[in-house]
Amino acid sequence: MPSLSVSRIQGRSAYGGVLLVPVQIDALDLEFLVDSGAAYTAISPDVAALFDLALSPQRQLRIVLAQGAPLSVPQVSLPELFIGRMRLRQVEALVMTFPSVLKLDGIIGMNVLRQFRVTLESDTSTLVLRTV
Repeated sequence: MPSLSVSRIQGRSAYGGVLLVPVQIDALDLEFLVDSGAAYTAISPDVAALFDLALSPQRQLRIVLAQGAPLSVPQVSLPELFIGRMRLRQVEALVMTFPSVLKLDGIIGMNVLRQFRVTLESDTSTLVLRTV
């Protein structure tokens, strides 16, 4: 559950205009893409390995990518995740390989974003999260 009422997160615009924001897992600084079109939050296999998150064949989720291709991917639980000053616990995340041209640690999807009133300020590359 979020611990503050509002947090303004300064990010950066990249890859043609998408918003990347700083995220912390276990005090490690990472960078995630904000994707309101993604149902789930996702992390890269490198991030999963860094935090020694066990990938279990029993915890697979079948998803359909934007191109329409179905895929089974591992699902993990992140004990704690900070987006700006917002603290979330037990965040469900998929473990996915991102295109190599994108230097991403992860994606913030709707399973996280729907917990907030979200404002994207594209002119300043700022993500504003307010508790609801």
